[in-house]
Amino acid sequence: MNKLILLTLSLLAGTALSAQKTIDRIVGQVGDKIILQSEVESIYYQEASNGEVADDLRCYILQELVTQKLLLIQAEKDSVVVTDEQVEYELERRLRYYESLFGSRDKMEEFYGKTFQEMKEEFREDIRNILLSDQMKSNIAGDMTVSPSEVKDFFNNIPKDSLPYFDAEVEVAQLTIKPKPTAEQKAYAKQKAEEIHQRLVDGDSFDLLASLYSEDPGSKEDGGSLGCQTRGTFVPEFEAAAFKLQPDEISNVVATQFGYHIIKMDSRQGDKVCLRHILITPPVTNTNVTIATKKLDSIRTQIMAGNISFRDAAAKFSDDEYSKLVGGDMTNPQTGSSLFAIDEMDPELYYAIEKLKPGEVSAIVQFTDYDGSRGLRIVQLKSQSAPHVANLEDDYYRLQAAALNNKQQEALNEWVDQKIKSVYLRVDPIYDGCENMQELIRASYDLGRK
Repeated sequence: MNKLILLTLSLLAGTALSAQKTIDRIVGQVGDKIILQSEVESIYYQEASNGEVADDLRCYILQELVTQKLLLIQAEKDSVVVTDEQVEYELERRLRYYESLFGSRDKMEEFYGKTFQEMKEEFREDIRNILLSDQMKSNIAGDMTVSPSEVKDFFNNIPKDSLPYFDAEVEVAQLTIKPKPTAEQKAYAKQKAEEIHQRLVDGDSFDLLASLYSEDPGSKEDGGSLGCQTRGTFVPEFEAAAFKLQPDEISNVVATQFGYHIIKMDSRQGDKVCLRHILITPPVTNTNVTIATKKLDSIRTQIMAGNISFRDAAAKFSDDEYSKLVGGDMTNPQTGSSLFAIDEMDPELYYAIEKLKPGEVSAIVQFTDYDGSRGLRIVQLKSQSAPHVANLEDDYYRLQAAALNNKQQEALNEWVDQKIKSVYLRVDPIYDGCENMQELIRASYDLGRK
């Protein structure tokens, strides 16, 4: 069987964040799993948007999807589990990336004609399947390693005229501080939430008050709807109050890190609850920003004086719950690595580091978080590479990762070759010209002939 190409089965797989439309139909079946034409086409058009593509790209996309379905079948047999928290984190990470492409959540929602929450619900099952197949891949080949000699052999086997060219790339870390509301501002927000709660008790429409007063941009335009969720989706305080409710019941005011919520239970569906909420956040004024600026300036002064490292300061003081766990190191949402090409950075981040040298720390800059809130941060430029053709000296770790990926892919190919013999595979005749698919079909267990 031909070696599988490495496609990123992105958020587009299975649905359409793409503007490209297709009349959907089943084009493949792997055991009890189906493959839709929309799955193939959405990935194809995403790849095509990046430039010229190979004539047989659809053939290899279909092959990747067959592999994913095989992995899902095996994951079910092996009782592989991914948690709701993992799914929620991955949904947030991927949607944040698409949001950054549009510049704001409002622009993204306007373009697709769906709320942020609606998009999360639409892609939740796709993301769960992707995580399950990734976990199964890890079970098959995740403990592999490559030696320095294997890395060298891998590099030497790449034709010289095919060596990749790397644009300038950077690694960055951040330390963020969010302006915090005062006790008086919290009390004001709580009182406002209590007044709205009383109006609900008096019979006012929840949907109407949510659209008028809620400060959650992802749900207010849909009457505060959060969709149907399982336990582990929400912060503990919210979840504890929500799961005590009965259908059509409204909670008292609930305080969380985001502000003050009023929650309505629409219905229960098995282990899922369908909820609405109204969120009132404490107002943040210029005074709060000034206090946060002074705090961040003091931290920056300590870093610049050498009294504390940027890494330790980020771990101790940063308000970003994700990057602080790794000393402020930022992850490229497109690749999952620490490296950013310049055109992969959001403008606010690029402007913060464009005049820095490796090791230097930026001045305090404002930024917009994924939820639309404003914050302050300092950014450290950790490393910067010049554009160059791949070589072992400068790109060893990148080539090591590629060599490992290649080795794991070969192991996965062998696994597919074995598993396909015991699984029924049917492919639409429109792919009769795909030799790679014909190889799989010939190897598969055909229920009609065996």
